[in-house]
Amino acid sequence: MKTKYSQVRAMLTAIAMSGTAIINSAFAGTQPVVFVGNNWDGTVNVFNSRTYSKVGLINVVPDKQARMTEILLNPIKLVAFQAVRNLIGEGHDQLVDDMYSTNDGKLLIASRPSFADVVAIDIATGKIVWRFVVDGYRSDHMALSPDGTKVAVSASTGNVVHVLDVYTGKQVGKFASGNSPHENVYAKDGSKIYHASIGYVFTPLDPYFFDWTKGERIFQVVDANTYQVIKKI
Repeated sequence: MKTKYSQVRAMLTAIAMSGTAIINSAFAGTQPVVFVGNNWDGTVNVFNSRTYSKVGLINVVPDKQARMTEILLNPIKLVAFQAVRNLIGEGHDQLVDDMYSTNDGKLLIASRPSFADVVAIDIATGKIVWRFVVDGYRSDHMALSPDGTKVAVSASTGNVVHVLDVYTGKQVGKFASGNSPHENVYAKDGSKIYHASIGYVFTPLDPYFFDWTKGERIFQVVDANTYQVIKKI
């Protein structure tokens, strides 16, 4: 499970797994909440950050049937989907990884590894506002910029990091990484992105003499305005 602190809008609508609104909870303005992603289930629990009482459930795969049909009709995507399920997911689909809300609390931005994409879900309606398909066959960890306008997402088999506008889903930047791009963290002032690729950690070849099989594992400091690599270690 992945947990993120964020904001929800004044009227938070709890969304059931079917995508149907079942509970309406009124709040006086936005309030801090905790998002807990249920990776295998494709849902996000929403908890009050002070009382930890559950205030909602958001389905982040309302388009699951369409995505599965698309995958089943494409032999290459099907092989990649099964590889994510059986290697990285250890037999389970990975339907939600990282998630953040926009600063106005209207949208939930979530990466969906098994579907190789990032989506924005309207919290009030449960509908997908935009969808961005990453390079390769799996999306991974994300980072929200301090001003809340951009999200950086790792494309773990595409060996790149995409930077997206949170309101439109349009790509505003991109930079190359090593093998299995993973963590992204913005500097406090938003000027840099700290990024790490972790290599092929899912392979069984762990003895030191097989280290060369693990791929390129690097740490990078990236300019968040130009997306040029400042330092690579």
